[in-house]
Amino acid sequence: MPTIALTKCQGTGNDFMLFDDRAGSGLPYPALARNLCDRRFGVGADGLLVLSVAGDATADLRMRIFNADGSEAEMCGNGIRCVSHYVARTSGKRSALAIETAKGVVRAEPQDEDMVRVAMGVPRVIAGDERVEIGGQGRTVTRVNIGNPHAVVFVEEPLESIDLTALARTLSRNGSETNVEVARMTGNDVEMRVYERGVGETWACGTGACAAAVAAVAHREVRSPVKVATKGGEVVVNWPGDGEPAHLTGPAQLLFDLQIEVGPDGRIIPTAP
Repeated sequence: MPTIALTKCQGTGNDFMLFDDRAGSGLPYPALARNLCDRRFGVGADGLLVLSVAGDATADLRMRIFNADGSEAEMCGNGIRCVSHYVARTSGKRSALAIETAKGVVRAEPQDEDMVRVAMGVPRVIAGDERVEIGGQGRTVTRVNIGNPHAVVFVEEPLESIDLTALARTLSRNGSETNVEVARMTGNDVEMRVYERGVGETWACGTGACAAAVAAVAHREVRSPVKVATKGGEVVVNWPGDGEPAHLTGPAQLLFDLQIEVGPDGRIIPTAP
């Protein structure tokens, strides 16, 4: 049975197992993600980051992100910051990195301390008059796509009072889940909770923070940059406006390395007594 090397990492509490598979193991990533991310029978994480050789000649490497349920996500801002730190550690160079994702090549650049700045691409704000009822009141829904789909709802009441799982179920369309942010303004800043499709509620979401900030700038007369607070910490989003790229700056940490024996089907092989 093969033994694989992994790194546990996190960005504002959004935690991952990182698997550098540039050598090509042939393992089934969806099954591996389900088994590794299980918080009782595995290691525990929100998702699995898989590094492989880039297919795009302009990229340094490729990153794929698999949610805890094994589904594949298009983009992950917190995960990209973790990858930036991992490559800096293994290469010995803190330099800008071009990372191929399912939604194109993304540039990540280390900043001071544990901070990384990521060019997230140009967000697409989907205008409309969509409404959802929360606590007996109709609320406006802002749909934002920033490599993956998000639905942002601003409220005035405490965020903890919102049934986020029920809201996410309501806002998912035609059986296709979306990421959902419930947010509240605090001056020019935003605080939010996030439901990630394929995972459930998480402590943070990089693309979700971007979506909330973009919705705030687009529809609530907020000025960029916007500080976004989540359960796991704060990030800063810069978005000048329509047609311009968004930039996400926040922390990431490499927590520990480990080796695990796995089967060809992605199962974790328990250590013998």
